Amino acid sequence: MMRAHSDVKIIHTIKGLILQIHQNDSEENIQESFEQHVRNLDTLDILLILQELKFDANEFTNKDIKKFFDLYQNLYGQSILNIHVPDCEHPSHPIHIFKKENQLFESLLARINSLIKAIDTDPKHSTDQLLHEMKQLGLFYRHYNRKEKLFFPILERYGVFTLPRTMWADDDHIRTLYKGAYRIMEKIPDIDYKYVKHAYHDLERACKDMIFEEVYALLPIAQSMFKEADWVAITKESKAFGHAVNIPEADWIPKDKYPQATENKTESSHTEHLRFGGGYLTIKEANHILNNIPLELTFVDKNGIFKYFNEVIESSEMMFIRTPTSIGRNVARCHPPKSMGKVMQIIRDLKTRKRELETMWFKKKDQYIHITYKGLFDENEEFLGILEYVQDIQPFLDLPRDVKRELS
Repeated sequence: MMRAHSDVKIIHTIKGLILQIHQNDSEENIQESFEQHVRNLDTLDILLILQELKFDANEFTNKDIKKFFDLYQNLYGQSILNIHVPDCEHPSHPIHIFKKENQLFESLLARINSLIKAIDTDPKHSTDQLLHEMKQLGLFYRHYNRKEKLFFPILERYGVFTLPRTMWADDDHIRTLYKGAYRIMEKIPDIDYKYVKHAYHDLERACKDMIFEEVYALLPIAQSMFKEADWVAITKESKAFGHAVNIPEADWIPKDKYPQATENKTESSHTEHLRFGGGYLTIKEANHILNNIPLELTFVDKNGIFKYFNEVIESSEMMFIRTPTSIGRNVARCHPPKSMGKVMQIIRDLKTRKRELETMWFKKKDQYIHITYKGLFDENEEFLGILEYVQDIQPFLDLPRDVKRELS
């Protein structure tokens, strides 16, 4: 169904209304515009229109958007943000957790701000508490990772693309600001304090803007669009990324609400032998073999769709976390916007056989991770897709020079 946010006339009208708000037009004129153009729109249409305008028109500020929401509530006696989702107040529901995390981040920002002022007043003031609070603030990584890997793929399935891409770019900007601010704080008192204040206030402003975007855009759009099965999937897969707040062990999902694995294969398909490589395997055997290869395998098909990953270990233990929610997502959207150019170049080079494979590696804690991307082609040289395999090669680097070749 074509929603109102695709109607250029309505978008232009709402834009004019926000300009009235921005220019502090009379309440009577604004109310007349609301009655004429907003009252009959449903919540989701309003939210999507506001997002399109926010991204396309730089003249609008968060303050303007908040005034729009406040005026709506004053005129109609209800908040656009008051969107009913069953059980959303349960302590372990994704919505409740998301809100609690943002409350934590707001309190941390306030405490850090107070410490910044205290140290500015008294240069001999200890910085231990400041660094401790900053480490706690760093838990936003878990919050952002869940958002990017679980919320964004579902939004894309429902046709919302601009919000995830823009928000992910802002997330990465905040990560950069955080790293820079933390490094500068570690140098106190051997650095001019004005740089500390400047770095922190840039971070604080960006974090508060993101909290606003999540409260006034991401969550209400998700609450309007997501079905119960989506919230169930987010709950089940969130453990792989962790949380910034403690969550109760008791799950909000009744056992009868967990999606049951539907077995599309008949018993014969489990036992029927199919030709694989130089021999024959059942589907069950092939699946278990793939899940026991000591590599994390990912397959992206010829259309760029993330189609498969093997389940060697739990998602939370993977070198590159993969969860079922991302299956069916375009591979370009599985990566941060800043790396999209490199990802697409690798795909083009492998698809055109400009190179047979691409490798890279990096250090992650006690793991030395090696990644290989390889283009797959059939016997007719038709491109099938790209296979990615990831392995921890640290154990090979740790081998002694005199290695016994025989089995123990």
